[in-house]
Amino acid sequence: MSPQLPAGDVARLAEIFDLYADTVSDGAKCMSPAAFARATSPPVLDTSAFFAVADTEARGVLTKDDFIRFQTLLRDADAAAKLSFSAAEPETASLRALVSADPAASSYLKDRPKISYAEFAQLIDASRAARIRHAFVAADPQGSGTIHIDQLLVIARQFVPLEPTSSISQRLALLSESPDSQRIGYPTFLALISLLSDPSRIRQSTPATSLSPLETDVLNTLASGERGAESATPESISNIIDTCYSALQPVPQAEHKPKPRTGLMEVMFQAYNFAIGAVAGGIGAAVVYPIDLVKTRMQNQRAAVVGEMLYKNSIDCFRKVIRNEGILGLYRGLGPQLVGVAPEKAIKLTVNDFVRSRFTNKQTGEIAVAGEMLAGAMAGASQVVFTNPLEIVKIRLQIQGEMLKEAVGSTKAISRSGAITIIKELGLVGLYKGASACLLRDVPFSAIYFTCYSHLKKDVFREGERQLGMLDLLLAGAIAGMPAAYLTTPADVIKTRLQVVAKQGETVYTGLTDAARKIYKEEGFKAFFKGGPARIFRSSPQFGATLMCYELFHRMVPFPGESHELPQERAAHQSRELSSQTALFHAGNALRLLHDSGYKFGAFVPPSK
Repeated sequence: MSPQLPAGDVARLAEIFDLYADTVSDGAKCMSPAAFARATSPPVLDTSAFFAVADTEARGVLTKDDFIRFQTLLRDADAAAKLSFSAAEPETASLRALVSADPAASSYLKDRPKISYAEFAQLIDASRAARIRHAFVAADPQGSGTIHIDQLLVIARQFVPLEPTSSISQRLALLSESPDSQRIGYPTFLALISLLSDPSRIRQSTPATSLSPLETDVLNTLASGERGAESATPESISNIIDTCYSALQPVPQAEHKPKPRTGLMEVMFQAYNFAIGAVAGGIGAAVVYPIDLVKTRMQNQRAAVVGEMLYKNSIDCFRKVIRNEGILGLYRGLGPQLVGVAPEKAIKLTVNDFVRSRFTNKQTGEIAVAGEMLAGAMAGASQVVFTNPLEIVKIRLQIQGEMLKEAVGSTKAISRSGAITIIKELGLVGLYKGASACLLRDVPFSAIYFTCYSHLKKDVFREGERQLGMLDLLLAGAIAGMPAAYLTTPADVIKTRLQVVAKQGETVYTGLTDAARKIYKEEGFKAFFKGGPARIFRSSPQFGATLMCYELFHRMVPFPGESHELPQERAAHQSRELSSQTALFHAGNALRLLHDSGYKFGAFVPPSK
């Protein structure tokens, strides 16, 4: 019975199938034999011979279920025998060379045209044992029951994948009967071959299960590097397992390392990022601007003012803006917003990418969470130089509608002001009023947002294993915006109160702490989260759209000289990774059964040249 793969492995195998599938049958994606070979064959193994095994219904193409079923079979403990039996459907004539070392097996096959899988597996196992015995006897012409260390390595490599330069090979002398003899006894020889023939037994064993006492002694000696060792650390045992598997690992491919950018090219690259960030930021801002207007008006509404509250909730505010000011009222202040949001989002995205690149390990590509949060925080701080003037002008434009409505019937004349007029009235210093609250909002927002966004892409949407689509990027950006937006709402409320012009009868705030104290005293703790839902509904889709556009534009208009790994190349790497060491080991052994008439079960299969 084949093992059940974890759901995550099945999902990744399905993605690999989708990337390599090159034909269609009955309306469904399928794999041709050539596509199957590309998807499953690491450099050291040619698994094309197994296509017939995977193609259970002899259709000439593989469905997704066929592909996953084959990958599952590779992890079976009996995969080598099952694959070779299914691929060859061996008649006894093709088995005689494999069992020639066993006279009894040869006699059994003499008058039988076919045998069952159970018989096949048993005879192969017996034949292998006979070959091991004959190899030892041939190396011990004196009949001493021992062989020299140098002979041990030569014989062992016929039956197990073992590199001469590996740590195991270097420690074989520790298995000798004495430090001076340099000779290995037959029982120790058998224990060594048995131990290394299926390294998965080492991983799965417990003190009282699959390993024999002598196999355990051999393992402890090889793992610890000490003669007669009675135990070994888990790390050293894992090294032994890795060494056993490494002979069938894919040959490392030379990595293409881009040349370092010159100073001029680095400036051009950051300008390229800035331009893409500006376009993406403008799109994101325009999409959610009506929600932002509702959020601002809700946050500016006081609980203890002259007259009644103008808006009951965000939906009521939305309806009244349309009724009193028309559809265009929802976009009041959009012009300055677009002018300001381009450099704001551009510098934010550019600084985040730049700082992340400096904290990222160049060898592993990994970055610590602290580095991610610091990069985000620095991005948030850098944007305030653009954000604060933009915000104060936008907010005053957004609340003009309600101020004009309240002025109807009063003796005080109020006219509508444009962005230029507001900028002139505020002056340079006034444009940065509430900057401390803006920093208090934008620094933690960006630290939370960019960290969540990165981990959502990697851990939830599995970036690196596949190319993320538009929906993946949109969802990752939108979801990351939710906690970032809501948790920083108090700072946003304080910033809004500091930047608007107080109406008659409203409290005037002199600074950050004064605003926080008075809001809490007059309106209670809940006031700090006014407009929180609207802020989520605004920030979440805005940043989702912005980051989606930012990443898609990078793909569509790549910077000259920048290489982008193709999805198929990522899938090939993932395919080799998913075809675990055990699966490669089993596949290599099965190929021996199919192609090596001398049959050396488990021997190293060198790369074809």
